[in-house]
Amino acid sequence: MRALRVLVGVLCCVCSTAYAAVPNDWDGDGVSDLTRIEEQSDKSLTWKAVLSTSGATTTVGALGTSSDQVAMAQWLPGGTQIGVVSVNSSANTLTWSILDSSAAKIDKTFGKSGDLIIAGADLNGNATADAVVVRLVNGAAQWEVAYDLFASAESKTETVTFGKSGDRVFFARVEGTATDWIGVVGKGSRGRSLARMRNMVTGEIRQFKRFPKFASKGARPRAFAIRQSSGADLLGFQYAKGSGTQIATYTWSGARVSDDLVSGVGTSVVGDFNAGDGQEIAYQHEAESVIINPMQGEAREVSYLGGTAVDEINVGVVGSTTSSDSSSGGSSRGSSGGGSGPLSQCSQIASWPGGYIYKTIGSNHFTDVRRNTVGVIIKPGARGPFPSCVQVLDSKGNVVAKLSLYQKGAGWAARYYAGIGCASGTPFNGASVAAKAQANTGSSSVYMNFGGICYGPINASQCLGSRHC
Repeated sequence: MRALRVLVGVLCCVCSTAYAAVPNDWDGDGVSDLTRIEEQSDKSLTWKAVLSTSGATTTVGALGTSSDQVAMAQWLPGGTQIGVVSVNSSANTLTWSILDSSAAKIDKTFGKSGDLIIAGADLNGNATADAVVVRLVNGAAQWEVAYDLFASAESKTETVTFGKSGDRVFFARVEGTATDWIGVVGKGSRGRSLARMRNMVTGEIRQFKRFPKFASKGARPRAFAIRQSSGADLLGFQYAKGSGTQIATYTWSGARVSDDLVSGVGTSVVGDFNAGDGQEIAYQHEAESVIINPMQGEAREVSYLGGTAVDEINVGVVGSTTSSDSSSGGSSRGSSGGGSGPLSQCSQIASWPGGYIYKTIGSNHFTDVRRNTVGVIIKPGARGPFPSCVQVLDSKGNVVAKLSLYQKGAGWAARYYAGIGCASGTPFNGASVAAKAQANTGSSSVYMNFGGICYGPINASQCLGSRHC
């Protein structure tokens, strides 16, 4: 992979460390270790890391299933804990689970099915993570915070209303303290986006009016924080651009610091992956990975991580199909809550995974109907779920095609094709799927519904991850 770099601005950093322990530093050397999740055949999750000291891959633990939301964070003093959030369907509540330093599982109940969860924020500045859920109540965003959910025997909770339907929620630090602020991004004036931030300790609210319009229009990629030695975070955005991915970073004044065009549609995570000041962005696509330092103007290739890359910034809907921030695409780096509006069948909307290959027609060696139909081939180690049938949705939520599970294993995590099984009634190629979506919505963009997790949008007429369509 080649990262095409345009360094747009350079800032002066104050050499004081305002953020706490280094995230996902499993070997204790002060550098973040690239961490991934691998789904096993029973849908359980194994967490692994590539240690920066040796380059060796180690197993961090086993926790959760493919239907859970990742919640890795510094929940307890002294380091990072792997974690997940799952639904207790009988009680309609959310269960937050972590493994402590002795690999003992700790469970906490907080939130309800359908809430958008936020994990990784430290809203009271005491170096342990606070759990957050957000839901829409009468068109307003209601935030509920459980301070020190795992670090305190009796976690204090607080509820505030901040933001409205259509806003994108996130968290970040706006000044040189160790306290995260809750935030929303919505439409501002003169075509720009407006970020509003609230300090949960003091109640102070600040507005930042000069963010780019793409943050509140179209796919609306969710802002994510990149810690800096000055204490004030940079804000990153990841969004599709042509057949590649753009990763851009901005200051709170709206000044663009860096702009990187990288290959394909992949996943980015944040950590302190280099010895220099500030955090970096690690981007993974197909069989390659690159680490980007926005402040220093550097991009270096590293060994492919595999699996699903994860970090300590996690935002997503768990459970029912009600979105908590009226999301329709994008992410803290690509993933979001889904559900409200036309894509109500989606409990989560996420960017197209790097380990998923989309083909507009089948391979040349096929002699059956699969030769001329769309297919999705999923690489080993890629995260599921892997349902028996996948719906192809246009941007209004209409089912324009289906794909049926052909086989798991045999060199792949799973393979899906139109024209067979549940998809026998839709033996379409990419051009036909794109035409149907275009006729319904005016756009050839589609989403693939994998058991409630909808990946997209992608252009149905263009292959992704394959050189042989």
